Amino acid sequence: MHRRMLTFGTVLGVLVGVLIGTTTQSGAARPRPVLATDSRATAIAAADRAMTGPNAPAGSPGERYVRQSVSAWVGDTYSISYARTYRGLPVVGGDAAVLADGSGRVQAVQTADVVRIDVPTRPTVEGPAAERTARTRLRVVDRVDSRRLVVRVDANAARLAWESVLVGRTDSAPSRLHVYIDASTGAVLDSVDEVRAGAGHGAWNGPDPITIDTLHSGSTYSLRDPLRVNLSCAKYGGGAVFNKPVDDWGNGNPTNIETGCVDAMWAAQKQFDMLRTWLGRNGQNGNGGAWPLQVGLNDVRLHWDGTRIVIGHNPNNQWLTSMDLVGHEYGHAIDRMSPAWPFTEPGLAEGFADIMGTLTEAYADEPAPFDTPDYTIGETIDLLGSGPLRFMYDPSLRGDANCYSSAIPTMDEYRAAGVLNHWFYLLAEGSNPGGGKPVSPTCIPTSVTGVGIRMAAKVVYQGLMFRAGGTNHRQERRQTLYAAKALDPTCDVFRKTRAAWDAVAVPAVAGEPTCT
Repeated sequence: MHRRMLTFGTVLGVLVGVLIGTTTQSGAARPRPVLATDSRATAIAAADRAMTGPNAPAGSPGERYVRQSVSAWVGDTYSISYARTYRGLPVVGGDAAVLADGSGRVQAVQTADVVRIDVPTRPTVEGPAAERTARTRLRVVDRVDSRRLVVRVDANAARLAWESVLVGRTDSAPSRLHVYIDASTGAVLDSVDEVRAGAGHGAWNGPDPITIDTLHSGSTYSLRDPLRVNLSCAKYGGGAVFNKPVDDWGNGNPTNIETGCVDAMWAAQKQFDMLRTWLGRNGQNGNGGAWPLQVGLNDVRLHWDGTRIVIGHNPNNQWLTSMDLVGHEYGHAIDRMSPAWPFTEPGLAEGFADIMGTLTEAYADEPAPFDTPDYTIGETIDLLGSGPLRFMYDPSLRGDANCYSSAIPTMDEYRAAGVLNHWFYLLAEGSNPGGGKPVSPTCIPTSVTGVGIRMAAKVVYQGLMFRAGGTNHRQERRQTLYAAKALDPTCDVFRKTRAAWDAVAVPAVAGEPTCT
Protein backbone atom coordinates (compact mmCIF):
# COMPACT_ATOMS: atom_id res chain seq x y z
CA MET A 1 0.00 0.00 0.00
CA HIS A 2 1.14 3.50 -0.72
CA ARG A 3 -0.57 6.47 0.90
CA ARG A 4 0.17 9.51 -1.18
CA MET A 5 -0.05 12.99 0.31
CA LEU A 6 -1.16 15.43 -2.39
CA THR A 7 -0.61 19.14 -2.02
CA PHE A 8 -3.33 21.69 -2.58
CA GLY A 9 -3.48 22.58 -6.25
CA THR A 10 -2.82 19.01 -7.41
CA VAL A 11 -6.21 17.67 -6.28
CA LEU A 12 -9.74 18.64 -7.09
CA GLY A 13 -12.01 17.86 -5.44
CA VAL A 14 -23.87 -1.19 14.74
CA LEU A 15 -20.80 -3.16 14.42
CA VAL A 16 -21.48 -6.59 15.70
CA GLY A 17 -18.47 -7.75 17.71
CA VAL A 18 -18.09 -11.29 19.04
CA LEU A 19 -15.56 -12.02 21.72
CA ILE A 20 -14.12 -15.51 21.61
CA GLY A 21 -13.27 -16.71 25.10
CA THR A 22 -10.14 -18.61 26.06
CA THR A 23 -9.69 -21.29 28.67
CA THR A 24 -6.88 -22.02 31.05
CA GLN A 25 -5.77 -25.38 32.34
CA SER A 26 -7.16 -26.27 35.73
CA GLY A 27 -8.33 -29.29 37.64
CA ALA A 28 -11.97 -28.43 37.05
CA ALA A 29 -13.59 -28.86 33.67
CA ARG A 30 -14.64 -25.57 32.14
CA PRO A 31 -17.50 -25.09 29.71
CA ARG A 32 -16.52 -24.85 26.10
CA PRO A 33 -16.75 -21.26 24.83
CA VAL A 34 -19.56 -20.50 22.41
CA LEU A 35 -18.04 -19.56 19.07
CA ALA A 36 -19.44 -16.96 16.70
CA THR A 37 -20.25 -19.65 14.13
CA ASP A 38 -22.32 -21.54 16.75
CA SER A 39 -24.28 -18.37 17.55
CA ARG A 40 -24.89 -17.71 13.88
CA ALA A 41 -25.96 -21.28 13.19
CA THR A 42 -28.38 -21.22 16.11
CA ALA A 43 -29.97 -18.01 14.84
CA ILE A 44 -30.27 -19.41 11.31
CA ALA A 45 -31.90 -22.60 12.57
CA ALA A 46 -34.44 -20.60 14.57
CA ALA A 47 -35.24 -18.39 11.58
CA ASP A 48 -35.62 -21.40 9.28
CA ARG A 49 -38.09 -22.96 11.73
CA ALA A 50 -40.06 -19.71 11.84
CA MET A 51 -40.35 -19.62 8.03
CA THR A 52 -40.91 -23.32 7.33
CA GLY A 53 -42.47 -24.80 10.46
CA PRO A 54 -46.11 -25.07 11.55
CA ASN A 55 -46.16 -21.43 12.70
CA ALA A 56 -44.77 -20.08 9.42
CA PRO A 57 -46.47 -16.99 7.94
CA ALA A 58 -49.74 -17.96 6.31
CA GLY A 59 -49.59 -18.24 2.56
CA SER A 60 -51.16 -20.02 -0.34
CA PRO A 61 -50.73 -23.74 -0.96
CA GLY A 62 -47.55 -24.17 -2.96
CA GLU A 63 -45.73 -21.22 -1.37
CA ARG A 64 -42.28 -21.79 0.13
CA TYR A 65 -39.56 -19.60 1.62
CA VAL A 66 -35.93 -20.13 0.58
CA ARG A 67 -33.13 -18.62 2.66
CA GLN A 68 -31.11 -16.05 0.70
CA SER A 69 -28.64 -14.25 2.98
CA VAL A 70 -27.53 -13.85 6.58
CA SER A 71 -26.28 -10.52 7.94
CA ALA A 72 -24.90 -9.70 11.38
CA TRP A 73 -27.35 -7.16 12.83
CA VAL A 74 -27.29 -5.64 16.32
CA GLY A 75 -25.68 -7.35 19.31
CA ASP A 76 -26.01 -11.13 19.02
CA THR A 77 -28.82 -10.81 16.48
CA TYR A 78 -28.85 -11.73 12.79
CA SER A 79 -31.07 -10.56 9.95
CA ILE A 80 -31.89 -13.53 7.71
CA SER A 81 -33.60 -12.85 4.38
CA TYR A 82 -35.85 -15.25 2.48
CA ALA A 83 -37.12 -15.36 -1.08
CA ARG A 84 -40.62 -16.65 -1.68
CA THR A 85 -41.48 -19.26 -4.30
CA TYR A 86 -44.83 -20.45 -5.60
CA ARG A 87 -44.94 -23.96 -7.02
CA GLY A 88 -41.26 -23.65 -7.82
CA LEU A 89 -41.46 -20.21 -9.46
CA PRO A 90 -39.69 -17.15 -7.97
CA VAL A 91 -42.07 -14.64 -6.38
CA VAL A 92 -40.89 -11.12 -7.20
CA GLY A 93 -41.85 -8.65 -4.47
CA GLY A 94 -42.54 -11.34 -1.88
CA ASP A 95 -39.30 -11.43 0.10
CA ALA A 96 -39.30 -11.82 3.87
CA ALA A 97 -36.86 -11.19 6.70
CA VAL A 98 -36.38 -12.63 10.19
CA LEU A 99 -34.51 -11.29 13.19
CA ALA A 100 -33.15 -14.12 15.33
CA ASP A 101 -30.46 -14.17 18.02
CA GLY A 102 -27.70 -16.53 19.02
CA SER A 103 -29.82 -18.13 21.73
CA GLY A 104 -32.37 -19.27 19.15
CA ARG A 105 -35.01 -16.64 19.90
CA VAL A 106 -36.94 -15.13 16.98
CA GLN A 107 -37.40 -11.43 17.65
CA ALA A 108 -39.38 -10.41 14.57
CA VAL A 109 -40.69 -11.77 11.27
CA GLN A 110 -41.42 -9.37 8.44
CA THR A 111 -43.11 -10.40 5.21
CA ALA A 112 -44.12 -8.38 2.17
CA ASP A 113 -47.65 -6.99 2.27
CA VAL A 114 -49.03 -8.92 -0.69
CA VAL A 115 -52.20 -10.75 -1.63
CA ARG A 116 -52.50 -14.52 -1.41
CA ILE A 117 -51.17 -16.18 -4.53
CA ASP A 118 -53.50 -18.26 -6.70
CA VAL A 119 -52.29 -18.08 -10.29
CA PRO A 120 -51.71 -20.60 -13.08
CA THR A 121 -48.12 -21.65 -13.64
CA ARG A 122 -48.41 -22.23 -17.40
CA PRO A 123 -48.15 -19.08 -19.51
CA THR A 124 -50.54 -18.21 -22.29
CA VAL A 125 -48.05 -15.74 -23.77
CA GLU A 126 -44.79 -17.41 -24.78
CA GLY A 127 -41.40 -16.11 -23.67
CA PRO A 128 -40.18 -14.77 -27.04
CA ALA A 129 -43.37 -12.75 -27.49
CA ALA A 130 -43.05 -11.31 -23.99
CA GLU A 131 -39.44 -10.40 -24.71
CA ARG A 132 -40.41 -8.54 -27.86
CA THR A 133 -42.88 -6.48 -25.85
CA ALA A 134 -40.29 -5.85 -23.15
CA ARG A 135 -37.86 -4.50 -25.74
CA THR A 136 -40.29 -1.70 -26.57
CA ARG A 137 -39.69 -0.24 -23.11
CA LEU A 138 -36.08 0.70 -23.91
CA ARG A 139 -34.95 2.95 -26.73
CA VAL A 140 -31.80 0.93 -27.47
CA VAL A 141 -31.41 -2.72 -26.44
CA ASP A 142 -27.84 -4.00 -26.67
CA ARG A 143 -28.64 -7.41 -25.25
CA VAL A 144 -31.08 -9.42 -23.14
CA ASP A 145 -29.25 -10.76 -20.10
CA SER A 146 -31.99 -13.10 -18.93
CA ARG A 147 -35.63 -14.12 -19.23
CA ARG A 148 -37.55 -16.15 -16.68
CA LEU A 149 -41.08 -17.00 -15.61
CA VAL A 150 -42.01 -15.49 -12.21
CA VAL A 151 -44.96 -14.55 -10.07
CA ARG A 152 -45.14 -10.74 -9.75
CA VAL A 153 -46.93 -9.63 -6.60
CA ASP A 154 -47.89 -6.45 -4.82
CA ALA A 155 -50.52 -5.48 -2.26
CA ASN A 156 -53.29 -5.64 -4.87
CA ALA A 157 -52.64 -8.57 -7.17
CA ALA A 158 -50.52 -11.61 -8.02
CA ARG A 159 -49.85 -12.41 -11.66
CA LEU A 160 -47.83 -14.93 -13.62
CA ALA A 161 -45.26 -12.89 -15.54
CA TRP A 162 -42.22 -13.01 -17.76
CA GLU A 163 -39.26 -11.05 -16.39
CA SER A 164 -36.77 -9.89 -19.04
CA VAL A 165 -33.55 -8.08 -18.06
CA LEU A 166 -32.54 -5.69 -20.85
CA VAL A 167 -29.21 -3.89 -21.15
CA GLY A 168 -29.13 -0.75 -23.32
CA ARG A 169 -30.04 2.93 -23.17
CA THR A 170 -32.97 5.19 -22.47
CA ASP A 171 -33.22 8.51 -24.30
CA SER A 172 -30.59 9.98 -21.99
CA ALA A 173 -28.78 7.31 -19.96
CA PRO A 174 -27.57 3.72 -19.81
CA SER A 175 -30.07 1.19 -18.53
CA ARG A 176 -30.32 -2.28 -17.04
CA LEU A 177 -34.07 -2.68 -17.04
CA HIS A 178 -36.16 -5.43 -15.47
CA VAL A 179 -39.47 -5.60 -17.42
CA TYR A 180 -42.44 -7.69 -16.23
CA ILE A 181 -44.95 -8.86 -18.85
CA ASP A 182 -48.25 -10.47 -17.87
CA ALA A 183 -47.92 -14.08 -19.05
CA SER A 184 -51.69 -14.31 -19.58
CA THR A 185 -52.44 -11.05 -21.43
CA GLY A 186 -49.07 -9.79 -22.70
CA ALA A 187 -49.53 -6.44 -20.96
CA VAL A 188 -46.62 -4.62 -19.32
CA LEU A 189 -47.06 -4.91 -15.55
CA ASP A 190 -44.03 -3.04 -14.28
CA SER A 191 -40.38 -2.18 -14.88
CA VAL A 192 -37.46 -1.45 -12.55
CA ASP A 193 -34.14 0.05 -13.67
CA GLU A 194 -30.94 -0.86 -11.82
CA VAL A 195 -29.11 2.17 -13.20
CA ARG A 196 -29.44 5.26 -11.04
CA ALA A 197 -28.19 8.65 -12.22
CA GLY A 198 -27.49 12.07 -10.70
CA ALA A 199 -25.61 15.27 -11.57
CA GLY A 200 -22.91 17.49 -10.05
CA HIS A 201 -19.29 18.56 -10.48
CA GLY A 202 -15.97 18.08 -8.75
CA ALA A 203 -15.01 20.21 -5.75
CA TRP A 204 -11.72 20.92 -3.95
CA ASN A 205 -10.89 18.59 -1.08
CA GLY A 206 -8.61 19.57 1.73
CA PRO A 207 -6.99 20.98 3.71
CA ASP A 208 -3.57 20.52 2.24
CA PRO A 209 -2.28 17.86 2.18
CA ILE A 210 -4.81 15.09 1.50
CA THR A 211 -4.01 11.40 1.32
CA ILE A 212 -5.29 8.71 -1.03
CA ASP A 213 -4.29 5.05 -1.08
CA THR A 214 -2.52 3.99 -4.30
CA LEU A 215 -0.78 0.82 -5.42
CA HIS A 216 3.00 0.63 -5.86
CA SER A 217 4.27 -2.28 -7.92
CA GLY A 218 7.90 -2.32 -9.06
CA SER A 219 8.60 1.07 -10.60
CA THR A 220 4.93 1.87 -11.28
CA TYR A 221 2.25 3.58 -9.22
CA SER A 222 -1.43 3.23 -10.08
CA LEU A 223 -4.80 4.61 -9.03
CA ARG A 224 -5.77 1.22 -7.69
CA ASP A 225 -6.57 0.79 -4.02
CA PRO A 226 -4.35 -1.87 -2.42
CA LEU A 227 -6.79 -2.56 0.45
CA ARG A 228 -10.29 -1.92 -0.86
CA VAL A 229 -10.89 -4.68 -3.39
CA ASN A 230 -11.88 -3.58 -6.92
CA LEU A 231 -11.64 0.14 -6.14
CA SER A 232 -9.74 1.84 -8.96
CA CYS A 233 -10.13 4.69 -11.41
CA ALA A 234 -9.75 4.73 -15.18
CA LYS A 235 -10.74 6.85 -18.13
CA TYR A 236 -14.25 6.07 -19.36
CA GLY A 237 -14.48 4.23 -22.65
CA GLY A 238 -12.07 1.37 -22.16
CA GLY A 239 -9.06 3.17 -20.73
CA ALA A 240 -6.72 1.35 -18.35
CA VAL A 241 -6.42 2.24 -14.69
CA PHE A 242 -4.22 5.33 -14.42
CA ASN A 243 -0.56 4.53 -13.73
CA LYS A 244 2.75 6.42 -13.89
CA PRO A 245 6.31 6.21 -12.55
CA VAL A 246 5.69 8.86 -9.87
CA ASP A 247 3.05 8.89 -7.15
CA ASP A 248 1.74 12.36 -7.92
CA TRP A 249 -1.77 12.68 -9.38
CA GLY A 250 -3.85 15.43 -10.90
CA ASN A 251 -3.04 19.01 -11.78
CA GLY A 252 -5.75 20.97 -9.97
CA ASN A 253 -7.75 21.54 -13.18
CA PRO A 254 -11.36 20.41 -12.72
CA THR A 255 -11.56 19.50 -16.42
CA ASN A 256 -8.62 17.09 -16.13
CA ILE A 257 -9.68 13.41 -15.99
CA GLU A 258 -6.82 12.34 -13.74
CA THR A 259 -7.77 15.09 -11.28
CA GLY A 260 -11.36 13.87 -11.41
CA CYS A 261 -10.13 10.37 -10.56
CA VAL A 262 -8.28 11.68 -7.50
CA ASP A 263 -11.45 13.42 -6.31
CA ALA A 264 -13.55 10.30 -6.87
CA MET A 265 -11.04 7.97 -5.20
CA TRP A 266 -10.90 10.29 -2.18
CA ALA A 267 -14.70 10.17 -1.84
CA ALA A 268 -14.92 6.39 -2.29
CA GLN A 269 -12.17 5.74 0.27
CA LYS A 270 -13.78 8.06 2.81
CA GLN A 271 -17.14 6.35 2.36
CA PHE A 272 -15.54 2.89 2.68
CA ASP A 273 -13.96 3.95 5.98
CA MET A 274 -17.23 5.49 7.20
CA LEU A 275 -19.11 2.26 6.48
CA ARG A 276 -16.54 0.23 8.38
CA THR A 277 -16.08 2.60 11.33
CA TRP A 278 -19.62 3.87 11.89
CA LEU A 279 -21.77 1.00 10.59
CA GLY A 280 -19.65 -2.14 10.82
CA ARG A 281 -20.05 -2.85 7.11
CA ASN A 282 -17.00 -4.26 5.35
CA GLY A 283 -16.89 -1.74 2.52
CA GLN A 284 -19.40 -0.77 -0.10
CA ASN A 285 -19.94 -4.34 -1.32
CA GLY A 286 -19.97 -5.80 2.19
CA ASN A 287 -17.02 -8.07 1.43
CA GLY A 288 -14.05 -5.73 1.77
CA GLY A 289 -14.38 -3.98 -1.55
CA ALA A 290 -16.18 -1.46 -3.72
CA TRP A 291 -16.73 -1.00 -7.45
CA PRO A 292 -14.47 0.67 -10.02
CA LEU A 293 -14.71 4.31 -11.01
CA GLN A 294 -14.54 5.61 -14.58
CA VAL A 295 -14.25 9.33 -15.31
CA GLY A 296 -14.76 10.83 -18.75
CA LEU A 297 -18.36 10.15 -19.82
CA ASN A 298 -19.31 12.78 -22.40
CA ASP A 299 -22.63 13.57 -20.76
CA VAL A 300 -23.95 15.81 -17.99
CA ARG A 301 -24.50 13.07 -15.40
CA LEU A 302 -22.94 10.38 -13.27
CA HIS A 303 -24.47 7.01 -12.47
CA TRP A 304 -24.15 3.53 -11.03
CA ASP A 305 -24.67 0.97 -13.84
CA GLY A 306 -24.62 -2.28 -11.87
CA THR A 307 -20.87 -2.87 -12.16
CA ARG A 308 -19.15 0.54 -11.81
CA ILE A 309 -19.62 4.24 -11.11
CA VAL A 310 -19.46 6.24 -14.36
CA ILE A 311 -18.79 9.98 -14.10
CA GLY A 312 -19.54 12.69 -16.63
CA HIS A 313 -19.19 16.49 -16.56
CA ASN A 314 -21.17 19.62 -15.88
CA PRO A 315 -21.92 22.26 -18.55
CA ASN A 316 -18.47 23.76 -17.88
CA ASN A 317 -16.82 20.39 -18.65
CA GLN A 318 -15.77 19.91 -15.01
CA TRP A 319 -15.97 16.32 -13.80
CA LEU A 320 -18.84 15.44 -11.47
CA THR A 321 -16.76 14.18 -8.54
CA SER A 322 -17.94 16.06 -5.45
CA MET A 323 -17.89 13.91 -2.33
CA ASP A 324 -21.64 13.81 -1.68
CA LEU A 325 -22.47 12.91 -5.29
CA VAL A 326 -19.90 10.11 -5.57
CA GLY A 327 -21.11 8.87 -2.18
CA HIS A 328 -24.69 9.07 -3.47
CA GLU A 329 -23.95 6.81 -6.44
CA TYR A 330 -22.21 4.24 -4.24
CA GLY A 331 -25.31 4.48 -2.05
CA HIS A 332 -27.33 3.12 -4.96
CA ALA A 333 -24.89 0.22 -5.22
CA ILE A 334 -25.22 -0.54 -1.49
CA ASP A 335 -29.01 -0.47 -1.85
CA ARG A 336 -28.94 -2.77 -4.90
CA MET A 337 -26.80 -5.37 -3.15
CA SER A 338 -28.89 -5.43 0.04
CA PRO A 339 -31.79 -7.79 0.88
CA ALA A 340 -35.21 -7.43 -0.77
CA TRP A 341 -34.22 -4.87 -3.42
CA PRO A 342 -35.88 -2.67 -4.65
CA PHE A 343 -37.75 -0.14 -2.58
CA THR A 344 -41.20 0.04 -4.14
CA GLU A 345 -42.28 3.63 -3.50
CA PRO A 346 -40.72 6.69 -5.17
CA GLY A 347 -38.18 8.59 -3.14
CA LEU A 348 -36.80 5.86 -0.91
CA ALA A 349 -33.94 4.79 -3.19
CA GLU A 350 -32.92 8.39 -3.93
CA GLY A 351 -33.30 9.39 -0.30
CA PHE A 352 -31.16 6.49 0.89
CA ALA A 353 -28.46 7.43 -1.62
CA ASP A 354 -28.57 11.06 -0.45
CA ILE A 355 -28.09 9.85 3.12
CA MET A 356 -25.03 7.82 2.09
CA GLY A 357 -23.51 10.88 0.42
CA THR A 358 -24.27 13.04 3.45
CA LEU A 359 -22.66 10.49 5.79
CA THR A 360 -19.53 10.49 3.63
CA GLU A 361 -19.24 14.26 4.00
CA ALA A 362 -19.81 14.01 7.75
CA TYR A 363 -17.14 11.34 8.18
CA ALA A 364 -14.55 13.25 6.10
CA ASP A 365 -15.34 16.37 8.18
CA GLU A 366 -13.53 18.84 5.93
CA PRO A 367 -13.36 22.47 7.13
CA ALA A 368 -14.44 25.46 5.07
CA PRO A 369 -13.88 26.37 2.30
CA PHE A 370 -13.91 22.69 1.31
CA ASP A 371 -16.87 20.28 1.16
CA THR A 372 -17.96 20.73 4.77
CA PRO A 373 -20.48 18.43 6.51
CA ASP A 374 -24.01 19.61 5.84
CA TYR A 375 -27.44 18.38 4.83
CA THR A 376 -27.52 19.72 1.28
CA ILE A 377 -26.86 17.71 -1.88
CA GLY A 378 -24.59 18.94 -4.66
CA GLU A 379 -24.06 22.29 -2.96
CA THR A 380 -20.62 22.74 -4.51
CA ILE A 381 -21.90 22.68 -8.09
CA ASP A 382 -24.75 25.20 -8.24
CA LEU A 383 -25.88 23.40 -11.36
CA LEU A 384 -29.24 25.19 -11.42
CA GLY A 385 -27.75 28.59 -10.64
CA SER A 386 -29.65 28.74 -7.36
CA GLY A 387 -27.76 26.61 -4.87
CA PRO A 388 -27.98 22.94 -3.82
CA LEU A 389 -29.90 20.30 -5.72
CA ARG A 390 -31.71 19.19 -2.54
CA PHE A 391 -32.15 20.51 1.01
CA MET A 392 -32.61 17.69 3.51
CA TYR A 393 -33.67 19.98 6.37
CA ASP A 394 -36.39 21.65 4.27
CA PRO A 395 -36.93 19.86 0.93
CA SER A 396 -39.61 22.35 -0.08
CA LEU A 397 -36.86 24.92 -0.72
CA ARG A 398 -36.23 23.03 -3.97
CA GLY A 399 -39.90 22.13 -4.54
CA ASP A 400 -39.55 18.61 -3.11
CA ALA A 401 -41.95 16.91 -0.71
CA ASN A 402 -41.51 17.72 2.97
CA CYS A 403 -44.34 15.42 4.08
CA TYR A 404 -45.76 12.06 3.13
CA SER A 405 -49.12 12.16 1.34
CA SER A 406 -51.25 10.18 -1.09
CA ALA A 407 -49.35 11.93 -3.91
CA ILE A 408 -46.02 10.24 -3.09
CA PRO A 409 -46.67 6.88 -4.84
CA THR A 410 -47.03 8.63 -8.20
CA MET A 411 -44.53 11.46 -7.67
CA ASP A 412 -41.20 11.91 -9.44
CA GLU A 413 -38.61 9.96 -7.42
CA TYR A 414 -36.36 12.99 -6.85
CA ARG A 415 -39.27 15.10 -5.57
CA ALA A 416 -40.47 12.23 -3.39
CA ALA A 417 -36.97 11.78 -1.89
CA GLY A 418 -37.70 14.81 0.27
CA VAL A 419 -39.72 12.70 2.72
CA LEU A 420 -36.87 10.35 3.67
CA ASN A 421 -34.33 13.19 3.56
CA HIS A 422 -36.48 15.32 5.87
CA TRP A 423 -37.02 12.40 8.27
CA PHE A 424 -33.28 11.73 8.42
CA TYR A 425 -32.46 15.34 9.27
CA LEU A 426 -35.08 15.40 12.02
CA LEU A 427 -33.79 12.10 13.40
CA ALA A 428 -30.15 13.20 13.30
CA GLU A 429 -30.47 16.86 14.34
CA GLY A 430 -34.03 17.59 15.41
CA SER A 431 -36.34 20.39 14.35
CA ASN A 432 -34.40 23.19 16.09
CA PRO A 433 -30.87 21.89 16.70
CA GLY A 434 -29.10 25.18 17.34
CA GLY A 435 -25.36 25.59 16.88
CA GLY A 436 -25.86 27.29 13.54
CA LYS A 437 -27.66 24.30 12.04
CA PRO A 438 -30.87 25.02 10.13
CA VAL A 439 -34.31 24.92 11.72
CA SER A 440 -36.45 22.22 10.10
CA PRO A 441 -40.24 22.55 9.73
CA THR A 442 -42.45 19.62 10.72
CA CYS A 443 -45.67 18.40 9.14
CA ILE A 444 -47.54 18.38 12.45
CA PRO A 445 -47.32 20.96 15.25
CA THR A 446 -44.55 19.36 17.25
CA SER A 447 -40.86 19.71 18.00
CA VAL A 448 -38.41 16.86 17.45
CA THR A 449 -35.11 16.15 19.19
CA GLY A 450 -32.31 14.42 17.26
CA VAL A 451 -30.12 11.46 18.18
CA GLY A 452 -26.96 12.58 16.34
CA ILE A 453 -25.87 11.71 12.84
CA ARG A 454 -23.92 8.57 13.77
CA MET A 455 -26.84 6.96 15.61
CA ALA A 456 -29.23 8.05 12.85
CA ALA A 457 -26.91 6.36 10.34
CA LYS A 458 -27.11 3.10 12.31
CA VAL A 459 -30.90 3.25 12.39
CA VAL A 460 -31.06 3.74 8.60
CA TYR A 461 -28.50 1.04 7.83
CA GLN A 462 -29.88 -1.63 10.16
CA GLY A 463 -33.35 -0.85 8.81
CA LEU A 464 -32.02 -1.57 5.33
CA MET A 465 -30.58 -4.88 6.48
CA PHE A 466 -34.03 -5.90 7.80
CA ARG A 467 -35.83 -4.93 4.59
CA ALA A 468 -38.57 -7.21 3.29
CA GLY A 469 -40.14 -7.23 -0.16
CA GLY A 470 -42.34 -4.36 -1.28
CA THR A 471 -40.87 -1.79 1.13
CA ASN A 472 -42.72 1.51 1.00
CA HIS A 473 -42.52 4.45 3.42
CA ARG A 474 -44.77 2.80 6.01
CA GLN A 475 -42.70 -0.38 5.99
CA GLU A 476 -39.48 1.65 6.11
CA ARG A 477 -40.89 3.22 9.26
CA ARG A 478 -41.49 -0.22 10.75
CA GLN A 479 -38.04 -1.54 9.80
CA THR A 480 -36.21 1.44 11.28
CA LEU A 481 -38.25 1.21 14.49
CA TYR A 482 -37.08 -2.37 14.94
CA ALA A 483 -33.52 -1.15 14.40
CA ALA A 484 -33.89 1.74 16.86
CA LYS A 485 -35.28 -0.57 19.54
CA ALA A 486 -32.37 -2.98 19.15
CA LEU A 487 -29.74 -0.24 19.12
CA ASP A 488 -30.84 1.41 22.37
CA PRO A 489 -32.42 -0.59 25.22
CA THR A 490 -33.46 2.65 26.97
CA CYS A 491 -36.02 3.26 24.17
CA ASP A 492 -34.85 6.87 23.73
CA VAL A 493 -33.70 6.32 20.14
CA PHE A 494 -36.90 4.38 19.43
CA ARG A 495 -39.11 7.24 20.66
CA LYS A 496 -37.16 9.81 18.65
CA THR A 497 -37.22 7.65 15.52
CA ARG A 498 -40.98 7.31 15.81
CA ALA A 499 -41.39 11.03 16.50
CA ALA A 500 -39.40 11.88 13.35
CA TRP A 501 -41.64 9.63 11.24
CA ASP A 502 -44.72 11.26 12.78
CA ALA A 503 -43.21 14.67 12.02
CA VAL A 504 -43.02 13.90 8.28
CA ALA A 505 -46.56 12.43 8.31
CA VAL A 506 -45.66 8.79 7.60
CA PRO A 507 -48.42 6.94 9.47
CA ALA A 508 -48.00 3.93 11.73
CA VAL A 509 -48.37 0.50 10.16
CA ALA A 510 -49.51 -2.85 11.51
CA GLY A 511 -46.75 -4.89 13.11
CA GLU A 512 -44.74 -1.98 14.49
CA PRO A 513 -42.73 -2.83 17.61
CA THR A 514 -43.32 -1.18 20.94
CA CYS A 515 -40.64 -0.09 23.39
CA THR A 516 -41.16 0.71 27.06
